[in-house]
This record gives sequence, structure tokens and C-alpha cells, in this order.
Amino acid sequence: MTTPLAIVVGAARGSGRHAALTLGRRGLHIVVWDVNPDAADRIAAEIVAAGGSAEVVTADITNKMAAQTTLYRLLEAHPQIDVLVNAAEIEPRTPALRMDEGEWDRTLDVGVKGAFLVAQTVARAMQATGGGLIVNVLRPSAVAHAGVSAARAGLAALTGALAAEWAEHNVGVIGLSAAEIETLAVLPLRSR
Repeated sequence: MTTPLAIVVGAARGSGRHAALTLGRRGLHIVVWDVNPDAADRIAAEIVAAGGSAEVVTADITNKMAAQTTLYRLLEAHPQIDVLVNAAEIEPRTPALRMDEGEWDRTLDVGVKGAFLVAQTVARAMQATGGGLIVNVLRPSAVAHAGVSAARAGLAALTGALAAEWAEHNVGVIGLSAAEIETLAVLPLRSR
């Protein structure tokens, strides 16, 4: 029997780090996905030091070709993906009155577009192998920054829409708050 596989996007800090460590303790092989290779290496080493197994990928989730190529390579090495956790987020510091278009776009691209692109490719793979679980980390959207609030609200809406659409494919899509990440230690990995 193969070791279940979990991909944690945005795994180098905060909720993503917590999710990677929690699933690692559960015995899953963890793909630590982050744009910061040094931080990702540290998390992977922490998982391995605790007796788990992990590997690192650093592709940009907002680039469809890069994200898909990374996922296809993972699928060549692993028979199936059991869990995906989307925890990547950008928190710009520039106030809305001075925020430029590039910073706005990057905030929403990472928080919503990237989560969708990775989830879409993973859901196709999960459908082909009997199902799986996609977890989007939902943070409170009532914050002072307009870009962060918009991205968080968008991810929450996306989570509900994908849950409704992909349930028939045995792909569960749920949202967990940062405080609920510990439930990954006991949640069923597949919705069947």
C-alpha cells in the first residue's frame, strides 16, 4: 500500500506550515510547495526530523503552465494525490490609495487564481483515482487592507462553488479557518 500524499501550497509559514506538520504527523508524504525555497526546505526537514517524509516544490501557482507541469511531475512519481491544502496568501502593506495595479493583481492572483489553478488540476487527478480532499484555508476577510479582503472573500466564494460542482466527482472541497487546521489530523482523506 502506498503512503497517502498531501500537497500543501504556501507551506513555509503560518497556516500552511501548521497544515504540513499536522499531515506529516498523520503519516502522509508531504509536498511542501512554496515560492521561498529556503523556508520550504526547512519545513520539509522538520517533517523528516519528526519521522515523516517530504519533498519540496517551488513553482509559481499563478502561472498555469508552471503549476500544471509541477503537478504532472508529481503525478509521475506518486500514484495519486489524496489531499491538497491551499494556504498561500500575500499580504501587501501598501494602502489602497497608493497600491499599484501590479500589487493588486499579485494579491488576488496568489489568493484566488493560484488556488483555483492548482485545485483544478489536482481535482482532475483525484477524480481519475477515486476522489480526494481539497482544503482551502479561509482567513477572516474583515481586515483593513482592500486587496487582502478581496482575495479572502474570493477564496471563500470559490470554495463553496467548487464544493458544489465537484462533489459528484468524489472530490470534497472544504474551507478551514487557521484555528481549525488541527482537524486535518482526523478528517477523512477521501469523501467516499
